[in-house]
Amino acid sequence: MQALEGTKVLDFCRNAPGMFATTVLADLGADVLMIERPMDETRAAYEKLVAGIDGLEDERRHAAFNALQRNKRSIALNLKEPDAQKIFHKLAETADVVVEGFRPGVMDRLGAGYEQVRSINPRAVYCSVSGYGQDGPYSQMAGHDINYISFAGALGLIGPQDGKPSIPLNLIADYAGGGLCGAVGILAALMAREKTGAGQYVDIAMSEGVLYMLSGLVSDVLSRDIPAERGSNRLNGGAPYYNVYQTKDGKYFSIAAIEPWFWENLCRALDLEGLLPHQDATGAKKAEVEQALSDAFLAKTRDEWFETLKDANISVGKVYSIEEALDDPHAQKRGMVLEIESPDIPEGKVRQVATSIHLSDTPGEVRSLGSVTGQHTSSVLEELGFDAAAVADLMRRQVVQ
Repeated sequence: MQALEGTKVLDFCRNAPGMFATTVLADLGADVLMIERPMDETRAAYEKLVAGIDGLEDERRHAAFNALQRNKRSIALNLKEPDAQKIFHKLAETADVVVEGFRPGVMDRLGAGYEQVRSINPRAVYCSVSGYGQDGPYSQMAGHDINYISFAGALGLIGPQDGKPSIPLNLIADYAGGGLCGAVGILAALMAREKTGAGQYVDIAMSEGVLYMLSGLVSDVLSRDIPAERGSNRLNGGAPYYNVYQTKDGKYFSIAAIEPWFWENLCRALDLEGLLPHQDATGAKKAEVEQALSDAFLAKTRDEWFETLKDANISVGKVYSIEEALDDPHAQKRGMVLEIESPDIPEGKVRQVATSIHLSDTPGEVRSLGSVTGQHTSSVLEELGFDAAAVADLMRRQVVQ
């Protein structure tokens, strides 16, 4: 048994934020059905540009390796057609959750908005994941992760103090502010439904999710008037004891000796006892401390430093590539890397990252690899009561694919 087994989710998402939210649900056992746009020439050109997908063979391979599509089925509906909207409405009758990632108003125009779903199924939880939320002056603006973290104040804090902001991967807004916050909101609404019997609307704005995650810094700014500046905070490069250093082999090593005892252990391990009184040094002395640490770490390779310091009660870490992260023995032991058979691709198997949510009694799992567009259209329509002739007619009229 899985935690969300029996929970039906209709997934309208096209990009990482919403897709990650439904992946979390799917990995925990939910039955997620992707409501996809048919693969016409316009979409095929977009997929080729963005994902390098050129034809069905490439789509199969991409789907097999794409963790954001796993544990999900696919039906392709042309929602500009009234008959396709009716199919969606039949699906909505028994859905527990609907998730979409468009700008406000798009789903209403497709006959699949919250009010339409609520009129069909008042128990459904409806989640919209957007950049700026469903109202406000920016609600209709286009955007991506870099824009959301800009408005939330996060991008301005990342990077060197004397340089321009450094652009992180789209983890902060897309995956955390959007995907994780969306999944939490959906699960909370499902829990509330157990008490009230009714579903509700979940409005997730990625920019707000990022601002929410800055709670600690925001609290300091508001309560103590402590400015948050790029490269000056002890947690964003402003402290020698919480930083990254190059090693003898040109790789990098991270240290986080925030607590005084960690700092003492680090200084003694590096034979730099003279630095003990200067953990919070400023000005020229701070530069001297940082230079001493930089010089010290150049004496050994990254992996040699790890072996030297990992058991010395100091917070340390090897700065990995993704390939190294997957091959690390700790990740392997914790089951964070999966190898799954896949007869649809030449390699015969794929590796994927596992869910990080470890449940003792109802664990998540990968039940199936990603589906290509419309892979389950016929079977889903049959579940809804359409016979073979009706399915063929809908296919012919390009209502479905």
